[in-house]
Amino acid sequence: MDGLYTNSKKGFFKYPDSTRVHRNLPKTKLYEQANADSKLKEMFVTQVEQIIWAQKLSAQTLNIEAHKDVTEIQVFEIKLKGEQLNTEVLQAIDKAIPHPIIFEVKTTTKKQYVTACYKAIGVNGGVSLSEYYQSELSLGEENLARFELPVALNTKGLYEQLLASLFPYDLRENESFTELIHRLDEIKSLAKKQQQVNKKLSNEKQFKNKVIINAELKQIKQQLKQLTA
Repeated sequence: MDGLYTNSKKGFFKYPDSTRVHRNLPKTKLYEQANADSKLKEMFVTQVEQIIWAQKLSAQTLNIEAHKDVTEIQVFEIKLKGEQLNTEVLQAIDKAIPHPIIFEVKTTTKKQYVTACYKAIGVNGGVSLSEYYQSELSLGEENLARFELPVALNTKGLYEQLLASLFPYDLRENESFTELIHRLDEIKSLAKKQQQVNKKLSNEKQFKNKVIINAELKQIKQQLKQLTA
């Protein structure tokens, strides 16, 4: 899967029986709701075997308070036809469903991972999506470790902790969850820029230009060090 942060913390959790839904979601309805073009529809058809609404995490299904910003969280299982899943498919599903979603993805070779983005829903129903974050790959059911759900006072707190289990960096002291998301986005952007500058340096022949590019590279590395420390 493309464009992801990968983390080896947790990702897979034990969900109480009270949260179980286990309902099949027709792919056609999802991509119609997302106003998918022909290219995206083709991705759904060729990459996705089945989408199951597995769990509903809410005040009614868990002994926690509802929060106005995140009233409930959905857990979807996506069974693939192969190994590949484009991020555009996840984005389409996230835009079609008006609640945050945690995706548990299973490939045909029994590999599994959890992925999700930070999803903010505006007052007018508009959806804003961050980058997608991913757990480490589990190589089969026998190797799959599930953890107890984090303790949370409300649904928003639970959502943030579920997402945080996928993040490559921890929340800093006095840092808000939104600030952490922005920091992760900045790290991603700088890491991409570092790759570009490294390539530029390796292709440069003139010594004076190498010195200038090296200085730029040093600055990027210093910024990354500050953001990831």
